[in-house]
Amino acid sequence: MTLAGIGRVDGSRPRIRLRFTALYAVTLLIVLLGAATVLRFTLRSTLQREFEESVRASAGLVTQFFRTEVNEYRTIEATLTHISGELVFEDRVIRYRQPDGALFRSDARLAPSARRRPTAATHAVQFPLDRDLAPGWTVEVEASLANMRALQARVDRWFLIGIPVLVLCAAVAGWWLTGRTLQPVGAMASAAARIAPASGARLPITDPDDELGRMGGRFNALLDRLDGALTQQRRFLADAAHELRTPIARMRARVELALLESREGTPEVLAPLEQELRAMSQQVDELLQLARADAAGDEDMPAPVHLYLDDLLADEAPRWQPQAHQLGRQLFIAELEETPVQGEAPLLSRLIGVLVDNALRYGRAGGTVRLSVRPDGAFARFDVDDDGPGVPPAERERVFDRFYRGETARHQRSDGSGLGLAIAAWIVTRHHGHIDVGQSELGGARFTVRLPLAT
Repeated sequence: MTLAGIGRVDGSRPRIRLRFTALYAVTLLIVLLGAATVLRFTLRSTLQREFEESVRASAGLVTQFFRTEVNEYRTIEATLTHISGELVFEDRVIRYRQPDGALFRSDARLAPSARRRPTAATHAVQFPLDRDLAPGWTVEVEASLANMRALQARVDRWFLIGIPVLVLCAAVAGWWLTGRTLQPVGAMASAAARIAPASGARLPITDPDDELGRMGGRFNALLDRLDGALTQQRRFLADAAHELRTPIARMRARVELALLESREGTPEVLAPLEQELRAMSQQVDELLQLARADAAGDEDMPAPVHLYLDDLLADEAPRWQPQAHQLGRQLFIAELEETPVQGEAPLLSRLIGVLVDNALRYGRAGGTVRLSVRPDGAFARFDVDDDGPGVPPAERERVFDRFYRGETARHQRSDGSGLGLAIAAWIVTRHHGHIDVGQSELGGARFTVRLPLAT
């Protein structure tokens, strides 16, 4: 089993794996976006604080230099003129203002980008020059914001590129990890699809102590109980059918003997009894057939042989002509093309017999039953048409259920068991085919069997 198939059921999309991966990726995206927002806000606050401290430090350096040089140059103007030539600040504009607010001197050393956008890329702060030595004088420091904003832009680009990349890598890793985690589930699903009734096969369990292992163990225990109950039911059905066959056969033999030795008038009493015993014998045979069908899994199926469905129909149809004549029906083969299949000849013959018998018994008096066999694409198609009352659309889904008889069938004949079509459906399923019922061109029912065409 490949990882791409983990989480699939019946070839469907891996929905659980996809949901887990999407949930993991979305959760990680939300966490990363939250972390990026907090980190960006913290970085912005830190850069702003460091910028203000840098500006304050520049003003403090001017003030300290002024206090050192004012004694030598005597006047404030001369000292500031000297300071302007000595102090050099990168991306800073130092302005000195007189007590009346007039500009005394400006030292412009901003970067070219900041000079082109003074309002958008700079920030100016005023500080007292020296309250004792230069009362009223102020130093104005205008610093460029270009470096701080460039750093913020780089961080934003890192987030813009890094977060999707991280989420994509995490989604790929989550897809792989989820596949590894769900691999036991996929193995269980595949094994469950292959488990046949009473086959003894169970779900594979990797670790019986984890959650999946405990679930698999309980499911296997449930299968054990179901297999036990099913085995008992099958054994009872097979034993009951087998035990009933012998006394019914003895009763039929005695009735037939009594019919041969009976006096005048007695056959009118024994003949209906013989018919009832014949019908009961047929029902018991059908029960036994279904019991054997339930007990036999695919592993017990003999190796299929190459045969021709048209030959089987040609052999079986003449055997039903006496019954058709007795019931006043016309039975004929309308189409008989060479149609090779792989299967079991006895079961396919039984399938043909069930459908022909069903059409003869429920057809219209004096009516017609039409048979045809031909290739149909990749399938071998076998049709049985009659001109009887047909099967109502509401009953077509259940007509192949065991013991089910529709309203029309019950009114028309009371001797049916509702097992014949169930046997036919089992035979078709055993041969990997499909059977359905629809409306016939003759006015009654059309039973269509499709089996894989042999090459």
